[in-house]
Amino acid sequence: MPLQVVLGSSGEGKSYELYSKIIKDAIKYPEQNFIIIVPEQFTLQTQKELVSMHPNHGIMNIDILSFLRLSYRIFEEIGKQDMVVLEETGKSMLVRKALEEKKEYLKIFKGDTKKPGFVAEVKSLLSEFMQYSIGLGDLEKMVELTEKKPLLHAKLEDTLLVYRRFRELLENKYITAEEVLEALCDSIEQSKIIRNSTICFDGFTGFTPNQYKVLEKLMVLCPNVYVTVTLDRREVMSKKTEQFQLFHLSKQTIDKLYQIARDTQTEILEPWYAGKEKQVPYRFRESKALAALEHNLFRFPYQRFKEEQDDIQIMSASNPKGEIIYTISKINRLIRDEGYRYRDIAVVTGDVETYANMIEREFHKAGFTFFLDHKKDIRSNPFIELLRALLAMFTTNFAYESVFRYLRTGLLDFAESEIDVLENYCIAHGTRGISSWKKTFRNRSKRETGFDYEQLNNIRGKMMEPILVFEKAVKEGNTVLAYTKALYEFIVSQEIYWKLENYCGQFEEEDKPLLVKEFQQIYRIIMELFDKMVELLGDEKVTLKEYEELLDTGYSEIKVGLIPPGVDQIVIGDIERTRLKDIKALFFIGVNDGVIPKMGDGGGLLSDMDREAFGKANLELAPTKRENAYTEQFYLYLNMTKPSKKLYLTYCNVGADGKVKKPSYLIGKMKKLYPNLKVQEEGSLKKETSYVLDGDKGLSYLLNGLRDFPKEEQDDVWKELMSYYWSTESGREKLMHLFEGVYYQNDEKGLSKAVVKALYGEELENSVTRLEQYASCAFAHFMAYGLALRERQQFQVAIPDIGDLFHAAIENFSKEIKKNGFTWHQLSEDDMEGQRELFVKEAVIQAVEERGNDAIFSTKRNEYLVTRLERMTSRTVWALCKQIAQGDFEPAGYEVSFAPIDNREAATMPLDDEFTMRLRGRIDRVDTCEDEDNVYVKIMDYKSGAMGFDLQKVYYGLQLQLVVYLEATMEITKEAHPTKKVIPAGIFYYRIDDPMIERQAGMPSKEEISEDILKELKVNGLVNEDKEILKKLDHIFEEEKSVKSKVIPVELTAKGAFSAYSSVAKEEQFYALTKYARSKIQDFGKEIVDGNTKAEPYKLEKKTACDYCKFDGICGFDKKLPGNQYRTLKKMDKDWIWEEIHGKCKMDDGTTESN
Repeated sequence: MPLQVVLGSSGEGKSYELYSKIIKDAIKYPEQNFIIIVPEQFTLQTQKELVSMHPNHGIMNIDILSFLRLSYRIFEEIGKQDMVVLEETGKSMLVRKALEEKKEYLKIFKGDTKKPGFVAEVKSLLSEFMQYSIGLGDLEKMVELTEKKPLLHAKLEDTLLVYRRFRELLENKYITAEEVLEALCDSIEQSKIIRNSTICFDGFTGFTPNQYKVLEKLMVLCPNVYVTVTLDRREVMSKKTEQFQLFHLSKQTIDKLYQIARDTQTEILEPWYAGKEKQVPYRFRESKALAALEHNLFRFPYQRFKEEQDDIQIMSASNPKGEIIYTISKINRLIRDEGYRYRDIAVVTGDVETYANMIEREFHKAGFTFFLDHKKDIRSNPFIELLRALLAMFTTNFAYESVFRYLRTGLLDFAESEIDVLENYCIAHGTRGISSWKKTFRNRSKRETGFDYEQLNNIRGKMMEPILVFEKAVKEGNTVLAYTKALYEFIVSQEIYWKLENYCGQFEEEDKPLLVKEFQQIYRIIMELFDKMVELLGDEKVTLKEYEELLDTGYSEIKVGLIPPGVDQIVIGDIERTRLKDIKALFFIGVNDGVIPKMGDGGGLLSDMDREAFGKANLELAPTKRENAYTEQFYLYLNMTKPSKKLYLTYCNVGADGKVKKPSYLIGKMKKLYPNLKVQEEGSLKKETSYVLDGDKGLSYLLNGLRDFPKEEQDDVWKELMSYYWSTESGREKLMHLFEGVYYQNDEKGLSKAVVKALYGEELENSVTRLEQYASCAFAHFMAYGLALRERQQFQVAIPDIGDLFHAAIENFSKEIKKNGFTWHQLSEDDMEGQRELFVKEAVIQAVEERGNDAIFSTKRNEYLVTRLERMTSRTVWALCKQIAQGDFEPAGYEVSFAPIDNREAATMPLDDEFTMRLRGRIDRVDTCEDEDNVYVKIMDYKSGAMGFDLQKVYYGLQLQLVVYLEATMEITKEAHPTKKVIPAGIFYYRIDDPMIERQAGMPSKEEISEDILKELKVNGLVNEDKEILKKLDHIFEEEKSVKSKVIPVELTAKGAFSAYSSVAKEEQFYALTKYARSKIQDFGKEIVDGNTKAEPYKLEKKTACDYCKFDGICGFDKKLPGNQYRTLKKMDKDWIWEEIHGKCKMDDGTTESN
């Protein structure tokens, strides 16, 4: 019963020679058994290899097993099949239960039990204890030994509590996967198979304590035991090595094997060295460079390889995608020029998560056949998402996100359009809570339009039918069994199994074998999870939230392992997990610092110092982070020496997250080993023909050249490529797409008369705001009013809503004081403050009720906005009362409307023979003042945002509202006072605000504070410069010299002239302004009916029409592209503008009457 280790460096043929011997002996001794034990993920590959090596291409008396499969084989033989092995999902559930039960007794872990991932951390630690044979007694010993280390002591006490309870829950019911090997050790002596079997261990870098126990038993029972270990024949086996040395792990393994052999009195045969001494390893017989790599990598001292070679190459890319494009280019060349097959090539990385999706996408584009070797997390599967979302709906009280996660899984019988309609309604109405979903949907907002309530309620009813059944079931029971049964009945009622089958058929048609495998397995996996939950925790009473967490714990442990669907394919995987065999070329991508070496994670519940404390107590645990770093070096050596002909290393300068990345230390080490090895830069490679043609078949290269063509001469490769694509119909089609993109011009052809009529009618009904939008950008006007596009309605109180409420509140206040027989002058008195506040409160309440939007009271924030609205309305009313009291004007009308039906001259404009434009509007407030012969008119417009009168914007048509309102008001006033002359006194904006006043030195009086506030709330606009009118607007001007109004934008100097601050105009200038605005509006109307929809936004100084435009994602306006330019408006002084207005309106210097 001898032990023999098979030694050799990487590539020397250890496995090949051992397998050859086993095959030879198996043929010679057919009555004997031969068992080859390899790591779990290598079993399939090893079976394929042995079958291909065997002369008969069959392995009747040779078994390829893992440790776990060996255990089950023995249990089956001896009839020990009553053990139930608890897999990872069940283990997580029991750990979670143990934590919950002991929660009150925990010291360190108490606050962490609900944190995501904590259960997994505890489970990982307990699994490690079981894997390394650390029992309760050993842990109790550690608790005693660490009394002087309070943090570790408390941590271990908590762990002991949970570990003990976990063992109790397992007792006499289950064993864990880690304990299977202990059970095997107890039973293996009863096996006849083992006593007649030669055992070989291959592909292991080391063994755990439990595995060594099995090896100990096998050395006693088996005729022969072989173990392959990677060790350079130059290494002296008896010489101790340091942890940092490459073969430390190998020597440690051999030492332990020999110690077990001595303890069991097993004969130790001379080591069997694969290959031949002083000869290049068989794998590298055709590559001196790779042979030198194997001979010197991570060795000291090392020999440099100074010969010219191209078997090893390093490439630096700008980003991860650049690395993948380079890899594709090289793979194409290997296949095309050197006759490689896909199976001869492998791609590995230390960061599969970052690179996997990009590799999958780009390799599909390149037409490669490949297999991505990683276990897939199933939580993104639509079936899992459906179950998670269903439970989330109940635990979050039907929050918007959970409802539409549920509906959009693709496993329910809803069309996408139905879900869209339902989602729009829910966003508009803020639908939340199961009670809202049980009620019939109806219109709850006065402003809402566009919903088909019959359709909505049909969709709602269809959705709620199975949910109400599920709700009833979960209410009737509060155990794991009851909840699981309710979920299962829901799954059956929705026919999920058949829907998953349909997906499998669809994926087969689309040639997506990996998705087929996943969807074939997922239903069985979930049913097994349900069975396990009921078996372990069936009668356990839990809340639905706790049940949801239990299920999530189960989902997190399930990984779908996919078997390669074909033989000839590129294997893509991880440097530690993926098994590579007989490959000619290896691409090692992502060789960056932080990936190689791998950045340490949190390290689990035990730190490296904690692990060292276990080591001092002679209790072995998994390696520390430092030890793992040395082990990673060994994995790097094994991977980099796998290819027989070509090795490519790539790294990127900027990561997928946009952060700068450094190359790994491995790149520097390679440069030292190969002094002539130059790093290829991505930029220089882009000029190579092979690089140009690979990846996307040269289309990117053509696109880059087209951007400069014909301004710059292109090279011959570009011209040939262009000729090649142009020579075929499919190629021309691709080129046309490129041409359309590169030479795209955002040219709007405009609308025909017929389309204009269909959109607007022959009689255009416009508001001034709408025409200002047209002046800003014709395309935005077309989107908003021609196509009537609207932003999705949302259940919120936005800034425009607040503005509307302000307007409504002030209008209500005005009506209230009129109804109660008060005037604004009266309410400006301080002793009327109480009455004024009462009117304000009633006005705000009425405004909110009239709006009829539940969103106002949906959140505390919105309720606060109502309080703020009341405060600001009160401030506004106070300021308006004070301003009115300063002069002789009295409000004559509120929310004064003019509409097309009125047929007013100011609002009616013929555009051509076919089209007429009629204006409509609503003036916030009209103040008048009368004498014997005249009526003076003042216009007031309330604004909730910053808005100042700007003559320049009036000139460009961007601010016409006040001027048009003035003309309409004068016409309405003239009708009311036909015997009097109507004279414009001023047009003003009032900003609704509650300003903060900067405190001056000392303690200002209440009067001083009020004065400062009044200054801040002063109106801005344009005032008639007539001194008599000024006195009527503000009595302060009765002094006539050196005065500044607190209510209007006018100031007189010491000489009685207007200061530069003043915003004034002559009476005839007001008339000129109204006439100019009318002609401007008429021009806009003519352009609209001519079909102008050009995306040509204005730019005035730093402001543009694109600022805050809601259509900026639609218009395609990009000033970098030809035909996309701002309509730049020049800044001009006031005098020039007045001259232009007078000139265009042909106003003379005659009397006001004639003008």
